[in-house]
Amino acid sequence: MIREYRASDLDRIMAIWLQGNEQAHHFIDANFFKNNYELVKLLIPMSTVYVQDIDGTITGFIGLTENYISGLFVDSAYQHQGNGQALIAKAKQQHNELFAHVYVQNTAAIAFYQSQGFEIDSQSINEETNQPEYLMACRVEHNVKIGKCAL
Repeated sequence: MIREYRASDLDRIMAIWLQGNEQAHHFIDANFFKNNYELVKLLIPMSTVYVQDIDGTITGFIGLTENYISGLFVDSAYQHQGNGQALIAKAKQQHNELFAHVYVQNTAAIAFYQSQGFEIDSQSINEETNQPEYLMACRVEHNVKIGKCAL
């Protein structure tokens, strides 16, 4: 089930966040994520966060700042089971368009977002990591059954 974030979820969310970043971003020094851990921990409650809760275990989460996906992470043991897709679907229910930055070297994430109807909008350099990234965008057509990003 997907539900809204609770304060008691924070430690589990942060564990998934750190594991996911270290796994997906091998091209960035792992200390970068460890050094930003406390800052992200402060920022998470300021976002709109939905968690995938399976029988009391948080398996993933999506953080939204308005229509921007500030984070989408699924525990590695629960990937490729539809959890990320369900979290994106929840975000699509709430917004007419969605955006996300994805590192160019994170080809698995790019493929995932494209499978969910996102397209590459532009490319830039991330100022904190100096790594190239794409801005990916999805226009959501509500109440339409045809179309890549339809609900």
